[in-house]
Amino acid sequence: MGQALLARLREEGLRVLATARTREAAAAVVAAGAEPLHTDVANIGAWAREAEAADAVFHLALPRLDPPVRRLAARRRARGAAAAAAALAEVAAGRPTVMLSSALVYGETAAPAADDDPAPARLALARPAAAAEGALAGPALRVVRVPWVVGPGGLLRDVVVGLRVRRYRMVGGGGNRWPLIADDDAAAALLAALDAPPGVYSAACAEIPTQEEVVGAICTVPGHRHPDRLPPALAALVMGGAVSEALGADLAVRTGRLGDLGWSPRRGWRDEVLRLAEGPLPLPA
Repeated sequence: MGQALLARLREEGLRVLATARTREAAAAVVAAGAEPLHTDVANIGAWAREAEAADAVFHLALPRLDPPVRRLAARRRARGAAAAAAALAEVAAGRPTVMLSSALVYGETAAPAADDDPAPARLALARPAAAAEGALAGPALRVVRVPWVVGPGGLLRDVVVGLRVRRYRMVGGGGNRWPLIADDDAAAALLAALDAPPGVYSAACAEIPTQEEVVGAICTVPGHRHPDRLPPALAALVMGGAVSEALGADLAVRTGRLGDLGWSPRRGWRDEVLRLAEGPLPLPA
């Protein structure tokens, strides 16, 4: 997501500074035409001056939740996400701030959720995003909640790699809904939210596939074999309870007010999933 947003911002001719914790990340920032800040959100004192001078701040620094993730681990990472977001809120106070969040905070709903819809039963994997939203809350905050992002990073990438090396197993029956969005479309939604009034916005592909449809599309690409199914309880032993719960959940999210403001996804989920499956991805050792 970070690379997609950097590319969008540079297309606008803007000066962009981005945090980078490693040399590899810093090199990627430079390659995208931006300036790296050799730190992270948790070390806000190292770049407070830059944040205070910025016209706008984008927060995409939620912890990466690589499987397996247990529910207790998700709670611990939520505390870290909240602390980092609170530090950012202090120096970004009064400036337009856009946060990339997760549509998993809506939990399982019968009808597609959007914008300020309540979250009756939040999933464990969404705890870090929900905690960061709360810590950043203020009159200048725009939150953009997106579903599973299709791009070179994130859980969909892990699913593709897992299918290549015969390690992914479908969680449950596979008929649960998996809303998706392309990383470039998600970056465009963040920019659209910057020009919108403060509030919570949702962004997603209009068509919501099922887990089985997504996996089936990936498996049409040579080198990916259709997997077996695992009951959620057994999948939790392999993936961790938080990941198993999220992958097996029946989720539905739709674009809300951003659609009224002129944003809409340009890329369909199937083409994006196929593009990801057909491309080169590093395989686990």
